[in-house]
Amino acid sequence: MKKIILWLPLVVGPATGWCDALGFQAGAGQWYINLEGDVGQSGSTTTLNDLGFENETSNVFWAMLEHPIPILPNLRIMHSAISAKETSRTSQSFTIGGVGIEAQVDVLTDMDLSHTDATLYYELLDNWVTFDLGVTARQMEGYVEIQGELGLIARAELEGALPMAYLNMQLDFPGSGWRIGGTANAISYRGDQVTDVSARIGYSFELAPMMDIGINIGYRSLGIKAEEFGDLYADATISGSFAELVVHF
Repeated sequence: MKKIILWLPLVVGPATGWCDALGFQAGAGQWYINLEGDVGQSGSTTTLNDLGFENETSNVFWAMLEHPIPILPNLRIMHSAISAKETSRTSQSFTIGGVGIEAQVDVLTDMDLSHTDATLYYELLDNWVTFDLGVTARQMEGYVEIQGELGLIARAELEGALPMAYLNMQLDFPGSGWRIGGTANAISYRGDQVTDVSARIGYSFELAPMMDIGINIGYRSLGIKAEEFGDLYADATISGSFAELVVHF
């Protein structure tokens, strides 16, 4: 059975429809993001817009392997590179990494919220309707570093691994090459909460025997609320449209 491409996340579940043969998919694209929210330390924060962040671009890469062994989960790896540098003049005082930043100061802010997902999933349905369920381990590699006047440097990190529930659904339109779908990763634990939800529409065609190529376009929204995870307080939303090229063997 030849499977049509999904989007960035895919993961866990055995049941009615298992993949008939070994399959490999990979994709690369860009996510055009808008950043909103607060960073700093709890009770003493500033907005991302005040630090100069608004519209940025993220590169996203993923690969997935499916196999015909029912008892073993399939595997998907995805990396989202979210990093940018901006200059601004602060409009309010705040604290980050234990260092106080005064209002009306020129600053250079280096922010990185990149992360890598390793997802194990089973296919509960695998025909013209796809339903996947699994678990994602998300490795956060983030930080915010601010350089102010007179050599002042403040830095706080958001690093560690997060287990997340994974859900993917897709509806294929047989014989047309078109599909629609949606994917969600989420966790809530103590003061930390991460939700990562996307919706997509895609088209693919056979480029060569045993090889499909296609595109996906859609919208993705990543919400991060971190109070106990690392030493960076963040209550932010990263959202926007994406486009990607996908190949399937």
